[in-house]
Amino acid sequence: MAEEPQNKEALAKAGKSEGGGGILPALLIIVLMPVISFAMFKFVFLPELKKIAPEEGAAAHQVEINPENIHVESGETYRFDFPRVVVNVRGVSLSRFFSATLTVESSNPDIEHEVTEHMAEMKDLAGTILGSLTLADHENVGIKNQVRNQLKQGFNKILQPPMIDEIFFSEWAVQ
Repeated sequence: MAEEPQNKEALAKAGKSEGGGGILPALLIIVLMPVISFAMFKFVFLPELKKIAPEEGAAAHQVEINPENIHVESGETYRFDFPRVVVNVRGVSLSRFFSATLTVESSNPDIEHEVTEHMAEMKDLAGTILGSLTLADHENVGIKNQVRNQLKQGFNKILQPPMIDEIFFSEWAVQ
């Protein structure tokens, strides 16, 4: 029986914990994190950014403008009908094909000459992009816009300076 009161006292002492032991690390984190973040930005990131960024006066002198590549936009749009692109649909064992006809639109009056000059590269790019589509891709709602954006970016990369403003599909058929 004498052991029972001693056990009760030991359990009572073990059950009581000294509160506030976990609040000090939390307060240190709350106070020190903004200070550490500021110091890292000021002494580490900002000097690295200053090394990468050109000086204010140097950037203006490095840009050269080629007068042949400049055209004044008059608000008119010029269109060029791209020839039909026929490709196999990916993943159907060459049993189905996809056909698309598109028109490119530009504010540059030389669009017809530039597209004709780079026709081989542009047809190859269009065939690559359109040929990578599966039947499931064709069923997606926004696939035309995705393909339109990919073609526009690719065509503008081929035609330097970029001059394609919009691409329109007049035919889009999977057979």
